[in-house]
Amino acid sequence: MNKCDVIIPIYNAYEALVECVDSIMKNTDLKHNGLILVNDCSTDKRIDEYLTILKKENNNINLIILENKKNSGFVATVNKGMKYSKNDVLLLNSDTIVGKNWLDKIIKCAYSAPKIATVTPLSNNATLVSVPKCLERNEIPADISIDEYNDLIDRCSYHDYPEIPTGHGFCMFIKREVLNLLGYFDEVTFERGYGEENDFSFRCADYGYRNIMCDDVLVCHKESQSFSGERQKVIEEHLKRLENKYPEYKRYLDNWCMEMPIKYISKNILYYTNILKKKNILILIHDWITNTGGTTLHVKDLINNLKDKYNFHVLSYNDSHYQLTSYFNDEEVSITLPGINKMAKFNSYNNEYKLMVEQIILAFGIDLVHVHHMINHYFDIADICNKYNIYSVITLHDYYCLCPSINMLYCGEKYCMDLPNKDCVRCLSISNKVNNNIIDSWRNDWKAFLNKFNKIIVPSEDTKRRLLDVYKDLKIDAIEHGIDIKKDPYDIKIEDNFNVAFIGVMCNHKGGNILKELLKKNIDSRIKFHVFGNSEIPELTKNKTNYFYHGKYDRNNLSNLLRENNIHLICFFQIWPETYSYTLNEAVSCGIPVLSFDIGAGSERVKKYNLGWTINVNTNTNKIAEKIKTIFTMQDEYNQKIESIKKYKIKTTDDMIKEYIAIYDKSRGNREVDADALREIIKNEQRVQASNNNDLLNQILNSTKWKLINKIKFPTKFVFFVRKIMARRKK
Repeated sequence: MNKCDVIIPIYNAYEALVECVDSIMKNTDLKHNGLILVNDCSTDKRIDEYLTILKKENNNINLIILENKKNSGFVATVNKGMKYSKNDVLLLNSDTIVGKNWLDKIIKCAYSAPKIATVTPLSNNATLVSVPKCLERNEIPADISIDEYNDLIDRCSYHDYPEIPTGHGFCMFIKREVLNLLGYFDEVTFERGYGEENDFSFRCADYGYRNIMCDDVLVCHKESQSFSGERQKVIEEHLKRLENKYPEYKRYLDNWCMEMPIKYISKNILYYTNILKKKNILILIHDWITNTGGTTLHVKDLINNLKDKYNFHVLSYNDSHYQLTSYFNDEEVSITLPGINKMAKFNSYNNEYKLMVEQIILAFGIDLVHVHHMINHYFDIADICNKYNIYSVITLHDYYCLCPSINMLYCGEKYCMDLPNKDCVRCLSISNKVNNNIIDSWRNDWKAFLNKFNKIIVPSEDTKRRLLDVYKDLKIDAIEHGIDIKKDPYDIKIEDNFNVAFIGVMCNHKGGNILKELLKKNIDSRIKFHVFGNSEIPELTKNKTNYFYHGKYDRNNLSNLLRENNIHLICFFQIWPETYSYTLNEAVSCGIPVLSFDIGAGSERVKKYNLGWTINVNTNTNKIAEKIKTIFTMQDEYNQKIESIKKYKIKTTDDMIKEYIAIYDKSRGNREVDADALREIIKNEQRVQASNNNDLLNQILNSTKWKLINKIKFPTKFVFFVRKIMARRKK
C-alpha cells in the first residue's frame, strides 16, 4: 500500500490537538505511514511542551515536527508540510478525531480507480460530506464511541466512492502525483485560508482528475460554524476570487446542490443508526399525509406518546405511490417507494406489494406490524408476518372488513345490517361502482385474513358486538381510544332560551339532513340551533332566525365557543354505528349533556355513564323536535345529567398508551436488520425521484442564519455551498 503522511497544521487549540493526535496514534500505522505536525507559532506555551514530549516518547515511529519562524497562516503552513513530504499526503485539522482503519480505507478509496486526485471522508460536521444530515452540523450519537460509529457506517456503507465537486480541507487526501503535476495550494490568492482547497480541487478537475468521497469512513470534526465579522470579510473576498477564476464551476455546483446526488448515503446512515436502537413497528394506514380523521388522529397519538420507546414506520399510499414515514424520537424522515400495478378494484393479493413489504420488514428489522386500515394494502401482509414470525395486530376502525362501503350505509342513507330486502348490488354500484354482489366472498376473504393476526382490536364494545355478529369465532379486544382534552365545564343555566349545538363536520351520515329538516319546523322560538364545524350541506352554511353557522373550530377553543353562545345541549344524530366518536368527548369535556341516536360507540358511552339522552335511530324529525322541547323543560333531570358528566373521567392517551405498551412488548425485539435491503430501498428512491428538487437545501436557504449572511452578491446556491465548505477555523 502507498505511503501517506498525515499533515496537521497547529495553531493553539491545545486540548483538541492532544485528542486528535491520540486518536491518530491509536488508529494509524505510523511505521509505514508518517505524521507531520507543523506548528504555526502557537502562542499557547503548552503546545511547545506537548510537541517536545511527543517527539521524545515516539522515536520509533515516523513523526516529524516542523516549526514556522513566524506565523504564516493556514495555507503556507500546510504547504510547508506537503513540500517536506515525498509521499501522498492527508491534510487533517487539529480539531478532528479519527477511528480505526481510517487511513487504510481512505488510501484504498484513492487507488480504487484511475485519475483520483483527492479523497474526503464522511464527517459529522463538514458541509457536503456531513452525515446523517448533509450540509449541517450533526452530533455524534452520545451512546457510542467514534470507533463504534465507524463500524456502523462501514457495515451500512454502499462503498460507492462517489464523485464530489470539491475536496474538504478538514480531512483531505491528495496523491503525490497530483502535487507533482499541479503544485501546492495558492498562497498568493488565498494567503489567509478559506477557498484554497476549492481552488486546488478545481485545478485537479481541469487536468481530468476527480475529487472523491470515501463513504465508509467518518472523521469527527468539532469545529464551530459561527462567523466573526473579520472572518466574514475574508470569506466574501475569497468567494469573489473563486467566482472570477472559475465561472464555469458555478454551473456545476448549482446542479450538484440541487440534485444532491449523494443524499442517499446520508439517508442510509440516518436510518441504519436509528433502526438499531429500538424495537421497530410497521404501521399500515390508508392515508397519512393529508387525512385528519379519527384513525389518523389515533395513530398520531400512539406515535407521539411512544416514539421515545419504539421506532415507528408508517406505510401509506399517496398520489399513486407508497410512502414510508419513519419516526425516531423527534426525527421524522420519509422514503418514496414505487407505485404498485393494480389489476382490479378489490384485489386481495398483489405480488409487487408483497415484495415491497417483505423488503421493508427485512430492511428495517420490523418487530411488530400494526394494521390500521387496509385500503390500498393487500392481504399479503399477514402471510409475511407469519413467514417471519412477526407479532401482528390489526385495529378495525370502521366496517371495511364487512363491506367496501366502510360505514354500512345502504345507498348512503340507512344503516344496512338489519334492513330487510336490501339490494347489495345496487348499493355497491352507487358506493363503489361494483356491479356484482361480492359481499359473501368479501367476508370469507376477510375472515381468513383476520384469523392470521395475533390480536384484533376495535375501539368499543359496540363495534365488537357488531363484528362478532358476522365473524362469530374471532377473538376481538375492545380498547377505547384515549384523548388529551381538558375538562372545562361551565355553569349552565336554562332560562329564557335553549341553545342546541351540532359539532363536527355536517354531512348526511353525521345528521346533517336531520338538522336541515329540524330548521324547517316551527319548534319553539326560544330554541336556537348552532353548528360548530364545516358543513358539506350548502343550506347549513347560511344563518337564519333560529340557526347560527360558526364554521371550523379549534378543539382547544371549543369550550369558549360553547360558553360564549350559552349552549345547553349537543346533538349527535349519526345514522351509522360510529366506532368511537372523538367529538362526543369534546362535548362532554365542556360539561354539556348530549342527545344521541342509540347507535354506535358514542351512544354506548352516553347510556353507560348517563351523559345525556338517547333516541331510536329511526325516529322521525317530529319526534326528535318533541324530545328537544321536552329536555328544555326537564330542569331536574337535566341537572342530573350535568352531575354525571362532572363525575365522568375521560380516558386519556396515557391510559391508552399503557394498554398498547403491553401489546407492543409482546414482540420479541432485536430482529436483525438486512443492510443490503435497506441500501437497496434508499438508493432506489433516488432513482425513482430523479428530481432537481432539494427540500433540505431550500429549508437552509430560508433559515434565519442564511438570511443574515446572504449579503454576498453572488448566486444563492453557489454562495451557500462554497461558503459552507470553506468555513473552517484556520489561521
